[in-house]
Amino acid sequence: MPGGLGAAMVMEILKTGDCVAAATRKAGRYPVPEAWRENLLTLELDVSDPDEDRYREAVNLTLARFGRIDVLINNAGYGGVTCFEETSEESLRQMFEVNVFGLMRVTRAVLPVMRRQRSGHIFNIASGAGYSAGPVPYHTSKFAVTGFSTALAFEVAPFGIHVTNVAPGLFRTGFYDKGKWRTEPDLHIPDYDPFRWQTEFVREARCHQQPGDPVKLARLLVEAAGVSQPPLHLPAGEDAPAVLDSWCASIQADTDAWRSRAAETSFDGKSDAF
Repeated sequence: MPGGLGAAMVMEILKTGDCVAAATRKAGRYPVPEAWRENLLTLELDVSDPDEDRYREAVNLTLARFGRIDVLINNAGYGGVTCFEETSEESLRQMFEVNVFGLMRVTRAVLPVMRRQRSGHIFNIASGAGYSAGPVPYHTSKFAVTGFSTALAFEVAPFGIHVTNVAPGLFRTGFYDKGKWRTEPDLHIPDYDPFRWQTEFVREARCHQQPGDPVKLARLLVEAAGVSQPPLHLPAGEDAPAVLDSWCASIQADTDAWRSRAAETSFDGKSDAF
């Protein structure tokens, strides 16, 4: 069943009186108060499964139970802090299968419903890693989510559908617990040894002392779902806004430094290239 942020979101949404279809890898009874059970549907779904019929089936079951889908929260994902050169293509594909393509599959299955309704709100849980430099496999997958959210928002806006890319910082969940976060390289390259910080980072993160509160993040998403003009980019956590600020500042600095040279590449009829 959902754990960490997923569990917090289910509980906070049910508190509002709204209905929830919670998709998880393992089916089971979700521990909620008896009075809320009528509003909760649990579905077994592994987002690494490429069979798109499974996703359509989950959507159809949700519609049969509740009649409509107003909000989609794509929360599935896992992490890794291995270096690119030490990470096999197979491992990269496994991470993208869950963090990117799984998210896309769920979205593809839900979009026809929201288009018919001419309304809906999609929350993609990316990460501050989707706006910052860091180990290539995980950060690149989250940059992909950020790019997907940004482009998708453009496509679906005519149908009254909003998209919000959520960028959490460090939150106190089981995300870094053993078995959920890769630190061991597929191919050990000694040149990287003096710069390894991954194992210690994950060890400290497993102490569950991160500054973010998942319950408060869930409440933030409920709030954002209720406004008429929700944000496309939503940093979450005390540390997250600074990450986005830094990334925007670095892009602005490069743009300003090369602005005049960029302008000089305009075609003026004097080039020998044609």
